[in-house]
Amino acid sequence: MNNLLKNRRDFLRQATTAAFGLPFMIGCQGNTSAHAGESETLKRIRQNTRPRGAEGMGAIDFPLNVRAETVLSNETDRGEPVKIRGTVYKADGKTPAPNTLIYLYHTDFEGYYGRKTNEHKHGRYRGWMLTNPDGTYAFNTIKPAPYPENRFAAHIHMTVTTEMSKEDWIDSILFEGDQLISANERTTAGKRGGFNNILTLTKGDRGLLHGTRNIQLLS
Repeated sequence: MNNLLKNRRDFLRQATTAAFGLPFMIGCQGNTSAHAGESETLKRIRQNTRPRGAEGMGAIDFPLNVRAETVLSNETDRGEPVKIRGTVYKADGKTPAPNTLIYLYHTDFEGYYGRKTNEHKHGRYRGWMLTNPDGTYAFNTIKPAPYPENRFAAHIHMTVTTEMSKEDWIDSILFEGDQLISANERTTAGKRGGFNNILTLTKGDRGLLHGTRNIQLLS
């Protein structure tokens, strides 16, 4: 995924934070904006997010109340409900990495992102998490579908941002059993983000699918 960076004109706008993690957006000059009530940790993280419009990125829109867990879907959504949790580790792959901002987005049950004119291009299934002191995070959503043309396996895009490192993408979450997973994706699994990004899901109570995606920071 290419990091195409664009500068955006100055603006001032605040949006109400919604139940599914819709962001407060009060900004000027991309990711250098000051946010009222934002902690020093979040300010440093925001400085490392990519500008709005950068290809595949979206960490900059994180809400002030970002937590280690988020919910992207609701009970009426079509698609299989899934819960994914994991731990983010530092570059040594052993030490938990607290205060790591994770941005994620994926398609709906038919393989589409945004369908409405006023919807973000990444669609409604997008959200943010800030890891706990022990590096853990979790999110509930639906299992995404492959793109309609069935050329690529179903996946969940993810980026990570820290106080010390710029927002960067890691290997997307894939799902074991998907026949569209390529040989190259299996060969390179874990190259960006460490550990295995091809998850084996298990079914729990009420049909909820569970998976674990641990992450190793690149630096």
